[in-house]
Amino acid sequence: MLPFIILALGIGMVGFVRIQTIKDEADNELRMELSTAEKATEPVEQPVEELLRVDPVEIELGYSLISLVDETQGGDVFKRITNVRRQLATELGIILPPVRVRDNLQLEPEKYVFKIRGNEIANNVLHPNMLLAMNPGTADGEIHGIKVTEPVFGLPATWISIHERENAEIMGYTVVESATVLTTHLTELLRRNSDKLVTRQDIKHLIDNLKQDYPALVDEITSDNLPISVVQKVVQNLLSEGIPIRDLSKILEAIKKLYEDMNGTIHAIGIDPELEEKMTLALQSGNVASTSPTMGLSPSIVNSIQSNLSDTIDEITIAGHMPIIICSAQIRPYFYRMIHNSYPMVSVISYTELPSDSEIEIHTSLSE
Repeated sequence: MLPFIILALGIGMVGFVRIQTIKDEADNELRMELSTAEKATEPVEQPVEELLRVDPVEIELGYSLISLVDETQGGDVFKRITNVRRQLATELGIILPPVRVRDNLQLEPEKYVFKIRGNEIANNVLHPNMLLAMNPGTADGEIHGIKVTEPVFGLPATWISIHERENAEIMGYTVVESATVLTTHLTELLRRNSDKLVTRQDIKHLIDNLKQDYPALVDEITSDNLPISVVQKVVQNLLSEGIPIRDLSKILEAIKKLYEDMNGTIHAIGIDPELEEKMTLALQSGNVASTSPTMGLSPSIVNSIQSNLSDTIDEITIAGHMPIIICSAQIRPYFYRMIHNSYPMVSVISYTELPSDSEIEIHTSLSE
């Protein structure tokens, strides 16, 4: 009997331990499930870096305009924006950044706002359940509705009900949907502000794309002989004047030889060191506005500069060279603004904008 009693006790102990183990495992699994559920309900904290990010192009919409971008409600603005970027890429020769679209409940319900790098550049009001009728100059008859000004070209227009479309078109009016008004406005603003959207990274990408067809040209472009910043500035100037940059290879070749003569020499007017020091000190004083036409200099000095500049321009022009002034990068933009209205034909460049191996011949110096 004794062996059987010992065996029964042993089996009983094993069973008890096993039951406790299973219970502990179940408790642990329940705790883990509860912990996971608690974490899932905790709000996900937005990375701080995201708060610092500024979208290059942004559209904010009032809540009544959300249907324009909601595909479940038939909105097609996102597709239209994609087509706009393709159109401008073909037209201007650059790839514009993606457009961020978001709702803003603080706006009036039917208002939208365009922003570039966080700064508002335009706004307007749309009526999503109406149509905008515009007179191209040949319409005959009067239509009734909400009188407004068309946002792109500033023409008088009228918001009419959808049922009035056929009647307005018969009278000769151009009738468009609210989504068309929005994307047309966007297209024109992107075209006008394309120079502000071109970054150095964009320029580098465009140059890299030329390597397959123009390897020799691209290989000659280095940070020493033609910095990306110089190419960016030239491209921005061209775009600001409405000139496409599709033929970038020709533009790059022209930049490299822009100020050189047939022998590769740049003939220029220098600025007397004492005068340049006065300009630099005036700027460093911190009292000069970024748009100041005088650089903080006294009227007598400004008048003297204007008078002497006329003589130096005559001197270099008679010698058969373009009037080019070379100065330090710090004063270049301010000096350019000071003389541009009086001498628009004069180019003002800094030493840092020229290739390091450029041959420069200073014919004369500008002084007080």
